[in-house]
Amino acid sequence: MIAHPAVRKVRGLASGDRTAEGVMLGLGALVGLGTGLLAVALIQGVTGVQRVAFGTGAGPVTIIAATTLGGLLVGLLTTYVAPETAGGGVTHVMEAIAMHGGRMRARVVPAKLAASAVSLGTGASGGREGPIVQIGGAVASILGRLLALTEEQKRALIAGGAAAGIAASFNAPIGGMLFAIEVIIGGFRLRYLQVIVVAAVVASVTARELVGEALIYDPPAYALDGAAQLLLYALIGLLAVPVGIGLGRGEHLAGGVFGRLPVWPPLRTALGGLGVGVIATVMPEVLGTGDALPPAGGVTEPIAALLEGELAGQLAGDGYLATGILVVLLVAKLVATALSIGSGASVGSFSPSIFLGAALGGAVGHLAATVAPGLGLRPGAFALAGMAAVLAAGSRAPLTGILIAFELTGGYGLVLPLMLASGIATLVTDRLTSDSIYTAPLRARGIFYAEPDDIDILQGVRVGEIMTRDPDTMTADLLLTDARELFRRTGHHGFPVVASQVEPSRLVGVMTVADLGSEPDGAGTVGEVCTRRPLTVTPGDPVFRAVRRMASLDVGRLPVVSEEDHGQLVGLVRRADLVRAYQRAVTRSLGAQQRQASSRLRDLAGTRFVEVRVDAASPAAGLRVHAIAWPPRTVLTSIRRDGEVVMPNGDTLLEPDDEVVALTGSDSAEAVRALLSRPTQP
Repeated sequence: MIAHPAVRKVRGLASGDRTAEGVMLGLGALVGLGTGLLAVALIQGVTGVQRVAFGTGAGPVTIIAATTLGGLLVGLLTTYVAPETAGGGVTHVMEAIAMHGGRMRARVVPAKLAASAVSLGTGASGGREGPIVQIGGAVASILGRLLALTEEQKRALIAGGAAAGIAASFNAPIGGMLFAIEVIIGGFRLRYLQVIVVAAVVASVTARELVGEALIYDPPAYALDGAAQLLLYALIGLLAVPVGIGLGRGEHLAGGVFGRLPVWPPLRTALGGLGVGVIATVMPEVLGTGDALPPAGGVTEPIAALLEGELAGQLAGDGYLATGILVVLLVAKLVATALSIGSGASVGSFSPSIFLGAALGGAVGHLAATVAPGLGLRPGAFALAGMAAVLAAGSRAPLTGILIAFELTGGYGLVLPLMLASGIATLVTDRLTSDSIYTAPLRARGIFYAEPDDIDILQGVRVGEIMTRDPDTMTADLLLTDARELFRRTGHHGFPVVASQVEPSRLVGVMTVADLGSEPDGAGTVGEVCTRRPLTVTPGDPVFRAVRRMASLDVGRLPVVSEEDHGQLVGLVRRADLVRAYQRAVTRSLGAQQRQASSRLRDLAGTRFVEVRVDAASPAAGLRVHAIAWPPRTVLTSIRRDGEVVMPNGDTLLEPDDEVVALTGSDSAEAVRALLSRPTQP
């Protein structure tokens, strides 16, 4: 399809040296407007679903039925419509930036909107901020592809979409801006800043005009009443560390458990909903986001009540009992959130972090007020500090935590306590773990998120693609004298050691020339001197991970073990294999560059590039290029096959799943697609 003249005009302006900045600001405003409108739609959708699911009052049966059936419906959406809409969404945005050049499917917008509205409306424990971040990122991605923006421009626009999501959800444009800088971009980048600021401001104004200007929370005006109280705020910063880390680890653990359940995938989300429903029958405050909860017999605004210092009194009274009930609520909310996100509900971790932090701070505040009643301590002030500290610990975004607390409450009397608690939480968490709640799932899949320009191209190649299969091995009972002869005869510097000839794939360790050189000749065996429990990788790991592990020990080989059984040897990665991996990664990178260049040429007068995957049932599959009746003026420029780029000629045979790139007349593009695609049924 030929681009509309207006679209071609914008594309030209976006690529111009003098006009690109102004165009990007305009596109940032457009992303902010769209994200703001969609945030309002999500808020209204959650309210509507909640009204249907819970009515005007819900008992235990209704609660369990709503959370379970809601989970089942969301499971159907995330299984059959858009799998990337499961979970919060922030991690998916980061993965799109790191691995896919900012490309996100258009169906993410409606699918995420529907899945999140159903999840939150039926009581799944989580937040709407992560989903709207993904929706905003998808809006930016669609706009970027439509206008053929460069990869860097798309990154800036997607970061703006993420900022707009937070800004619209919380009416917090500064917090949204800092979230995009600290989490999505991973640091201050001046070239992205203007787009992020514009998108966040426009989204916040849009949501404010439609929803209202009132603060989300309106606690009393708190202030620091003495320097000695800073010790309590420092304690909250320390206690926020296990809570922030625990939330991330809980989500990961629950995700692993649900992922291994041998059931129909939608049932996993339903089981997660069932678990949340059971918890909510005892403590209904764990439902939803922590704001505007359904009428299920509990406090409907638990976060607001925590920040006002009143929730514990409403639930249990004062004194030690108040501290205990808030600790129980913290644990219950953490478990409920882990069940929801781990099972695939379309909810985020941002609001639960706020809830958990407020409960933690409130518990510390009530305990301190009980122990020292004469100090006049106000638990709500400590709840506010806990909110910022847990958010900082979990997301590694201390500035976001501090500024969100200010923007949500409109009070700046606790600047020093919030800075202290958030700073300590971030500092200690950094010493304990290298990942945030958003980067940990990426690392688990072998993606090391950093400044997008620094993403290693070897992350796109898997170990299974380049490993040496059926490598030479030694058995553990092999004599050292025979081992020396084997090293001399093969010229290898190392071998995987297997249990025996009877178990030729059971990995015992690794034997190197260095291991052998330290042992005198004698009757010893390889199993006695080899390196046991060596570093390994699996076929599904990115080659980047193998490189890092080899470099960490300065070794020239790594055993490759089965995904299911880490004691089963399936291959070996050597330095020579890494060279092949790099060549394959470069080839793929060149292919991506060719696709990017092709997109810029689509508007040449009368011609355009077409990229089509050859279907096994197409008329061209199995034929040579010269034997195919191509439309006039069609030239095949390249074929990508099994990760390699093939330069075609007349004798090249087209195979199923080949990715063909052709230059053809604008009026012939659909004919080329039809030639290589599955024939349509009459």
